[in-house]
Formats: sequence, structure tokens, C-alpha cells
Amino acid sequence: MKRIRNMNKTPYILTIIFAIKMGVYYSLIKVNKLEIVLITLSILMWMVLFRCFSKSGQKKNKIIFMLLYVSFSILMFSDVMYFNYYNDTVSIKQFMQITAVLAVPKSFIATLIPAGFILFLDIPVVYYYFKKEVKKDKCKGVIRNTYILIGCFSVLFTIIISNPFKSVGLEIVRKNEFFMNHINDLYDSITTYNYDSEIEVEEIINIIEEDTDIIKEIRYNGIAKGKNLIVIQLEAFQNFVINKEYNNQEITPNINNLIKNDSIYFDRYFFNVGKGNTSDAEFTSLNSIYPVLDGECYRLYGQNVFKGLPWLLKEEGYSTFAVHGYKKDFWNRADAYPNQGFDMFYAMEELEQDEIIGMGISDKSVYKQLIPILDDVDEPFFAFVISLTSHHPFVLDEQYKTIELLEEDKETKFGNYLETIRYADEAVGQLISDLIENDLYDDTIIALYGDHHGLNYAMQDSNLQIDEFIGRDYDFDEMFRIPLVIHIPGSDITETISTTGGQIDFFPTIANLMGMEIKHPYIMGQDLVNARDGFVAFTSYLGEGSFVFNDIFFEVSREGIFEGSRAWKVATNTEVDYNMYYDEYEKAILRKDISREILRNDIIRDFHE
Repeated sequence: MKRIRNMNKTPYILTIIFAIKMGVYYSLIKVNKLEIVLITLSILMWMVLFRCFSKSGQKKNKIIFMLLYVSFSILMFSDVMYFNYYNDTVSIKQFMQITAVLAVPKSFIATLIPAGFILFLDIPVVYYYFKKEVKKDKCKGVIRNTYILIGCFSVLFTIIISNPFKSVGLEIVRKNEFFMNHINDLYDSITTYNYDSEIEVEEIINIIEEDTDIIKEIRYNGIAKGKNLIVIQLEAFQNFVINKEYNNQEITPNINNLIKNDSIYFDRYFFNVGKGNTSDAEFTSLNSIYPVLDGECYRLYGQNVFKGLPWLLKEEGYSTFAVHGYKKDFWNRADAYPNQGFDMFYAMEELEQDEIIGMGISDKSVYKQLIPILDDVDEPFFAFVISLTSHHPFVLDEQYKTIELLEEDKETKFGNYLETIRYADEAVGQLISDLIENDLYDDTIIALYGDHHGLNYAMQDSNLQIDEFIGRDYDFDEMFRIPLVIHIPGSDITETISTTGGQIDFFPTIANLMGMEIKHPYIMGQDLVNARDGFVAFTSYLGEGSFVFNDIFFEVSREGIFEGSRAWKVATNTEVDYNMYYDEYEKAILRKDISREILRNDIIRDFHE
């Protein structure tokens, strides 16, 4: 009994509580390196905070401590939520995106992990023992031993965070331990605002030129010169549904038909979005510049000068406009689009809200309303259309469902996804028919690509079903793969190109087909029709330094260091030695650094001035 009473003393109980809390936290964010060390350090930090506030007679310290404890618990819960979707812990930079999260509450709820709420269960218990400790010790001020403890812990934190010895073990601790990770993030966020350019403009141009292939014979240059252009960015559209059957039904019969007639289909095409997801897919596709981790480019760099695809077409005499079935200020589009080169933006406020599905106006309604807009604008035109109905969490009313699911797939995320993808495909088919009916089809290029994944590999709530459907283990390479189809009526070109590429390559690829010269050197992608090797660096969902290079997919370690990374062959799951790809790892980091320089210093403005 005496031992039990002793165990009930505050330090022992709290040590156990803090250990359980951190164990749950680290398991939910899938930390499997040095986990015991991380839990020990976190327990020590909690105990230091507890001692600092409990050894003072001031009542306000009780409130301050509990506010801190609750705040840190909320931050841990946010990490778990964020990791479940982005495969990373939340950064202070992403808190600016809270309005975007609140705008899609159903998607937010769908990412909740019930186990994450365990992180709040200890709060009443800790409050009870905190009161007990404060009552027991009435001494004023913080005792000397606590000062020593704080001093020692501060030195330890400083050593680990600065990592002066460049130790891999310390780096793992710095990037994974809860307190150190967020202190380091806070430091990085502060220093970002005091950012000075590290790469000179001339060096940026030289690096880009050195990395550009010299191609003697350029295929398909100008085959679509002077034609209208419609680009459709398909919401959450992954490549594994293309040319595939499910339960003896074509999932995407209309897009499949496009691919078979007068189209170039890129079947090894990857998204490279940042934390702006859909908006970053637009940004990188239109400008051939990589997005950043800090937040969506339309908000951070909306006032920069750009000379991407809309501007290039505008200078060629095109009418340029964007169409989307959601609110015009979402992702800051209304403010950013003029500097992207769009003359008009037809958003939810300008369109007839006759059919609402999920977040906004249905794809079929938006495409129907696109036709009179095309009839009204001067030709040639460039219409950039962002679809919406297949947005996560993939919920359709019964009247819109046209694919028959197997019993085991009904009411599952995988089944729901297939239903919305079928709807998105039907909408594309309807648009093609309407273009033909209104004599707009023959002289119009139609390009379609997915903006990002629909089914998240890291969330694992549908992976087994996808494994069975694709015939192998679902992994990041399949999650990141999206279709790109460029349909050129009357061209007699029907080709599948398997050169590895991504959204970063869209602008130069379209520019080649339309016979246009890009008038500045800050292009991070390449024309995929004529490229010999393919390379795409990734920004979000995987750490910086991750890339796909030809048939090799490289995932950097979660600490963002080369050691402990992994590499495998695309579409086979065959592991390869990651040590063979250090040069490409450095290349991925350099490309991202160059893009940051271009954006942070508004370099394209200086080029045109």
C-alpha cells in the first residue's frame, strides 16, 4: 500500500501521464527512430514547465500553465491531423491557411483521426495534480534547483537545434521531438521575413541554361498555332483510373476516347503542388515555377509580375479568362489572377448557381455555362477551367451516380472516389459534345490534367482496395501520378509519351505545340514532347529533396536529410539503393531554391523592366 501511495505522488503520476501522451503522439505521426529518446526529452520538457509554474505561490501561474498545456495539446492534435493528410507536422506558416480549411468543413472532418482525441484526455488529471502541487508548496519564486534544470535543458536544446556537429542522430531528434520541431519551425519562420537573396540572378540563369537539353529536331512545334485553347484542371484526378475498367465498366470512357483520337497522352505525369494544393497546381502549370512550402503562391506572391501562359497568349492577341464554380476570393484568386494575365474571372458570384454539388456549382453546370462565354469573347481565346465536383470527400447524391459499385466498395472512400471521377468524366464528355454542337470544337485545343491526388497514401483508409485494383502496393509514386491529355482535333496525332514529367512542364510543352517563344529564362520545366530525360522535384506531402527521375521515385527521409531516404522503381515497388541518387537529391533541392529566389525577389519583374 505504501508503494501505491508513493506512486500516487505528483512527480510519478505526471511522468507516466506525460509518457503516455507523448507515446500516443509519436505513434500517430509515425515516428519510429529514436522514439524512446524523443519521449524522454519530451517528458523532461513537460516536467520543466510543470516545475517552473508549480513552485510559485502566484495564482496566475496556474492559469498560465493550463493555458500552455491546453495550447500544446491542441498543437499536438493539429500535428496529427496535418500529418494524416500532408505526411508532415504543421508549421506556423500554414496557420494563415485556416480560412481555406474552414471553407471545406466536410473535407476537414473526413481527415479526423479519432485516436487523436486521446491527446486531450489527460488535461483534467494534470490540472488536478497541478493544484495539488501548488497547495503543497507555498514558497515564493522559482527554487534554485529549477533554475539549474532550466539552464541545463536550455543548453541541451541549443545544442540539438543548432546541431553544430552535423550529427544525423541529432537531426532526427531536432526534426521529430515535439518541442524542438516547433521551436525550430518558429525560428525558420522568423528568419524567413529577414530573408536575403543567396543566389545571384546571373547564377540562376546559368544554372537553368546548364540544365536545359539542347534538342536539334523539335517535334510538333506550332502544330496548334493560332488555335483556341481550353485547359481543364480536373479536381483530385489520378492516373490509375485512366483506360481502366471497374466491375466491367469503363471508369473514364470519355477521356479514354479523347486519348484514342488526335491526342497526346502523358502517362508518367506527376503533380508537384505546395501547400496551396489546387491553386499551386494552377500556379506551377501556368508559370513553370515550383511552389513553396510557406503557403499558397497566389497569396504570398499574388502581386509579383509573371509572364506565364496567360500573358504569353494575351500578347499573341488571345482573350484570356478563368472559370470556377466556387467563391472568387478562395485561394486569393480574385486578386492574383490579373497578375497571372487573366482578363476575366467567372466565379460562383458571376455564374448561375442552378446546380450545387458539394462545395459549389457542379462541373456539368459550369461547362454548360462556359459555352455562351466562349461564344461571347473574341477569338482566339484561352479558357482556364477549374473543376470542382470530384473534391474530397467525394460525396454525390444518388441521382448523379452512374457507375455500379461492388457491394464491398459501397460507402467507402474508394467507391465514392470512383463515383465522382465517373461524374467528372461525364462532364468532360458533355463539354466536348457542346463544343461540337456550337462549332467551337474543330479550332480548339483541349488540355486536361489532374490537380493533385484524390486518395491519400498516408491516410491508409482505402489503400487495400487500391492495391487490389492496381495489382500492386499503392505508394507515393501512384498517389502523385496524374493524367495529362492534350487533344488537338484534326491533327492526326495519337501518341502516348512516357517521358517522366509534371505540372512544372505544362507551360513549355503547350508553348511548343502552339509555336510560341517563352520570352524570359526563368522556366524550371521542359517541353515533354521533345525531352529525353524527365525530372520533377516535389514540394508537399514529401520532404524537400524528394523527386522522380525517369523511372526512379525518391522519398527523402522525414528529417529532410539524405541518410535514411528510400528509392524505388515507378509502378513496380522494386526497392533500389537510394545512395545512387545523391546528385539528383541535390538537384531537387537546388531547383526548389531557385524557384524560391525567383518568387521572393520578384525577379521576373526586373527582367521585363
